Amino acid sequence: MSELEDRAQRWIEEIHPHALHLVRARDWVVTIDPDASEGLRIAAVLHDVERAFPDASSSWDPAADWNDPGYLRWHQDRCAEHAVAWLEAQGAAPELVGEVERLILVHEEGGWYEADVLQAADSLSFLETLTSITVAWVRRGIDPEHARAKLQFMADRITIAPARADAEPLLRRALLELGAVAAESPGR
Repeated sequence: MSELEDRAQRWIEEIHPHALHLVRARDWVVTIDPDASEGLRIAAVLHDVERAFPDASSSWDPAADWNDPGYLRWHQDRCAEHAVAWLEAQGAAPELVGEVERLILVHEEGGWYEADVLQAADSLSFLETLTSITVAWVRRGIDPEHARAKLQFMADRITIAPARADAEPLLRRALLELGAVAAESPGR
């Protein structure tokens, strides 16, 4: 781990409500590609950084809008802006800043090998660490099918075969947890 990657992780652990998701995304990057570049590893640690800086003027609701292309663009753009600002403040090399920015700008959609690795790592970490978010959606009245669709989407969007295999048990566990909560929710 580079000194800058370590600083990024420590910063995220200080400010982010779901720091474990970001750290585990980096761990999954390394599992998928042990030779992952420093930029890819840092992009994983910072890929959802905007969630640490809520935008009170935004009308987007991640629970309702997770599959809306407009929301996804807004989310990726904000994450990249915050990551770039932090990296520049750290004195990171412009080439590294550019690599991290390019990856974060497509972390929801992928598009080339490194971007697909980041997307897969994000998905695996979501299924591993953030099932509680979809459970909370159901508890607040969101249709359990919408929450199930999010979990299934996170697994289905993975294009790297070994990572798809890693997602299967994580998805099964997440769906079981969500199903148990949906079954006990009133009106379901």
